Amino acid sequence: MKKVINTSKAPLSSSPVSQCNIINGTVYIGGQMPRDIKSGKIVTGGYQQAKLSMKHCLTILHEAGGSIETIGMAIVYVTDLSIKDQVNKVFKEYFEKNPPARNMVEVSSIGEGALVEIAIIASIKN
Repeated sequence: MKKVINTSKAPLSSSPVSQCNIINGTVYIGGQMPRDIKSGKIVTGGYQQAKLSMKHCLTILHEAGGSIETIGMAIVYVTDLSIKDQVNKVFKEYFEKNPPARNMVEVSSIGEGALVEIAIIASIKN
């Protein structure tokens, strides 16, 4: 059975998608844009965008009952691989030990001028 999680503690999408689905203890968090929760605007800079996107993912994960230690996979979309070092800096700050597996994919566009979008897959106990 699927459980849907949507929280106002992270920006809601204008697209017809859930922020998070939990299926059999696996947590799927859809790509999180680096949108400031108060202003609704995309923050500037690769590092700032990666940090805010990860923060949104972790907020949703917490609402789903998970924690940073249960993240198995992160999928990072960037519009330019030249910001990889900035994304790596964020990952090193969040995951001092045992980082998750990660895919980083360069895409032509994310939307609204964003440079980064992050999705994660984690687990929780049923």
